[in-house]
Amino acid sequence: MIKAVYSIGGKFTTEYEASRISEDYKKKPDIMWIDIHLENHELGQEETLLLSELFKFHEMSIEDCLFPQYHPKVEEFENYVFVAVHGIQLKPNYFQEFKDSIYELNIFVGRGFVITVHVEELFFLETLFEKARIRPQVEMGSLENLLYNIFNKVVSSYEFTLEKIDDKMENLEDDVLEEPEAKNMEEILNIKKVIFAMRKVAEYQQSAYVYFNFIRASNNNLISKEYLVYFRDICTQCVRVNQSIVMRSQMVVSLLEVYMSSVTLRLTEVMKFLTVIATVLMPVLIISGYYGMNMRFPEYSIFGEKNLWVFAICLMLISMVVMLVYFKKKKWF
Repeated sequence: MIKAVYSIGGKFTTEYEASRISEDYKKKPDIMWIDIHLENHELGQEETLLLSELFKFHEMSIEDCLFPQYHPKVEEFENYVFVAVHGIQLKPNYFQEFKDSIYELNIFVGRGFVITVHVEELFFLETLFEKARIRPQVEMGSLENLLYNIFNKVVSSYEFTLEKIDDKMENLEDDVLEEPEAKNMEEILNIKKVIFAMRKVAEYQQSAYVYFNFIRASNNNLISKEYLVYFRDICTQCVRVNQSIVMRSQMVVSLLEVYMSSVTLRLTEVMKFLTVIATVLMPVLIISGYYGMNMRFPEYSIFGEKNLWVFAICLMLISMVVMLVYFKKKKWF
C-alpha cells in the first residue's frame, strides 16, 4: 500500500497511486512524504519501480526493508541516507509475547523527500499522515520537522511501554505483599523478559548512536544547523530511555526478591503454627500413651477404674492450657 503527501509550488496534494506519485515527483516537489506498507514482507511491482527506478535507491537498502534488521542501521549514500530503527507497538498479551510488539521502521531521507517503509501497520504513522494531510503547512512545514516527529514517536514508544510496566509492577508488588501466589512468579518473569527484550533493542540504538549519526546528514545539507538541537534532543531522550530500562531491570529483580521473601515468611508462619500445634498436643500423646498401656497404675487405687479416664482427660486439658499460656508469655504466637 502506497500513500503520499507532498507540496508542489506551495500546493499540498495527497496521492495513493504510484504512477501519479512518480509523475508529480518529476515536477520537483518542495517536500514529499511517501509511506509504503509492505504486505507479507514483499515488494510489489509498483513499490519496486518507485524505490529502484524513480529514486534509484541501492539494492542493499531495498533488501534491508524486506528482511528484519536486529540492529539499528545508518548508511549514507550519494543522494540519500538510509535509517533503520526499532520501536514498540504493544499488542494484546504483550507480556507473554513481547517480541511481536517490536517493529522495524526503515526510512529513506533525501533532498526534499522522506520515504518510510514498514511491514506492520503502524498506528502512529497513520496519525501523523492524517495530520499531514489535514494541516500540511504545520506538519510538513519542513523535512526536519517531519523527521523529528517520526523519530520522537519511535523513542516515545519505549517510554509508554515503561509506564505500562510500572503500573504492572505496582499491582504485582501489592499482590505479593498481601498474598503471594504462584502466578505472581510467572508474571514477574514475564516482565523480566519484556525488560530484557527492550534493553537489547534500545541499548543497540544508543550504542550505535543511530540518531546522533543521522545528524551527520547535515553534511549533505539535509538538515539545517538550526534543527540540530531537535535531533540532539532525540539522542538525549534515547539515553534517558536506556537508563530507565536499566533501573526497571533492577526493580524487577528487587520485586522477585520481595516475592521470595514473602513466600518464605508465609511458609515460616505456617511452619510456626504447625509446630505450636504439635508441641501443644505432645503432652496429650504422652499421657494417652502412658494410660493406654495394659497394666495397673497406682492411680487406679486413688480414682478407681471408672474415674481414671476423667483424671486423664483433665490432665491432658491442663497440660494443653499450661503449654498455651507458656507460649503466649514467650510471645511465640
